[in-house]
Amino acid sequence: MRVALLIEYSGKRFHGSQFQAGVRTVQSELEAALSTFWRQPVRAIFSGRTDSGVHAAGQVVHFDLNIAPEQFDKWRFCWGVNGILAQDLSVTTAQVVPDDFHARYCATSREYVYRILNRKQRSALLRDRTFFIPRTLNLTAMAEAAACLRGSHDFSAFRSTNADRSNTNCDVTRVELLKLAEEQVEFWIAADHFVYNMVRIIVGTLIEIGLGKRTPESLLKALLDGDRDLAGATAPPWGLTLNAVQYPEAYKLFDQSSDLVSCPGERS
Repeated sequence: MRVALLIEYSGKRFHGSQFQAGVRTVQSELEAALSTFWRQPVRAIFSGRTDSGVHAAGQVVHFDLNIAPEQFDKWRFCWGVNGILAQDLSVTTAQVVPDDFHARYCATSREYVYRILNRKQRSALLRDRTFFIPRTLNLTAMAEAAACLRGSHDFSAFRSTNADRSNTNCDVTRVELLKLAEEQVEFWIAADHFVYNMVRIIVGTLIEIGLGKRTPESLLKALLDGDRDLAGATAPPWGLTLNAVQYPEAYKLFDQSSDLVSCPGERS
């Protein structure tokens, strides 16, 4: 039986999502909790990796179990495994899926949000989830520059120099810069594929544009030339959150209507 999970985590105390020997990772903690709960070895497959310090609100994971589907109680499982996990990692829902479902390879798009706190003084409450910039940002110039990212492009200029040589062509379906209350700015981006550190390098470039260190046209030039040296610095990880992962409609993954049931101990 294959099970898909929707999980969220604060990346502050994790050395990324992917297993690394000797350090705390989301994968190692989740697999340990799942194995303890089910009393059998469990290997978790993630929709994609997140780096140290990066958060997730909608990371998708799948794993296989040696039990019959009728033995799977979603609510008791979620409550039980969350009782094992540390407070900075949570399973929000689960679903039995077909054997051909794959958290990584079946994903059709991923959506990220990068949060910036743009005010004169730092925040005690938002410091772990936003990038604090005390100088005024020109949001109009940033939005003008970001508009050219929509569509299918080669994002070589926005890939870390130490990244592997995987496909750099990405189809960006959403690019949006939002100004919220409390001097908070959010940059939203969704695409079928992302190259390593792409969002953080784009944000770093946009911030330099917002601070007047480069022109809005410079982002388009970097995009067209594919030269990493033409893009800005890599923004820090703690402002970035993996917000959602999309899958074909046929899977009906995490249908919210199916979650509107009583919690364990409250059923009639």
